[in-house]
Amino acid sequence: HQGPILEYASRYFKQLTCDAFEGLIADFDEQGQVVLLGVRQGDRRVMINQMSEGTQDQLYLALRLASLRDQLEQQEPWPLILDDILIKFDDPRALATLEVLSELGKRTQVILFTHHAHLLDLARGQLPEGTVQFHTLEESLAESR
Repeated sequence: HQGPILEYASRYFKQLTCDAFEGLIADFDEQGQVVLLGVRQGDRRVMINQMSEGTQDQLYLALRLASLRDQLEQQEPWPLILDDILIKFDDPRALATLEVLSELGKRTQVILFTHHAHLLDLARGQLPEGTVQFHTLEESLAESR
């Protein structure tokens, strides 16, 4: 599955980083071990340990989403549950991630937990109406009273 997953992950990584990276490639290090590298414009290759923590999080998310996408093409959908994955993302990359998750939500259920209210505002202001449902703890508590 390496080929399709790497291809999907590469596309997701490009999206999640707002085109700061062109994608991902598998290459060999000095010891002959296969390593994953980010590719910037001009074929400039970046090792994972040279990326910021936020970019590393986007890389790992891209790999997980690619694995899920590969599974969705072979099996029945199953939900994706994410908890505060956008902590280290700036607003443009958080929005790009919300857009990717919204698109993925057309194929399977995506549940994203967050305690960052500004992400709700970001999603409400930028994502197409009706593609996202919001549930807040305050609303749930009010309903239970």
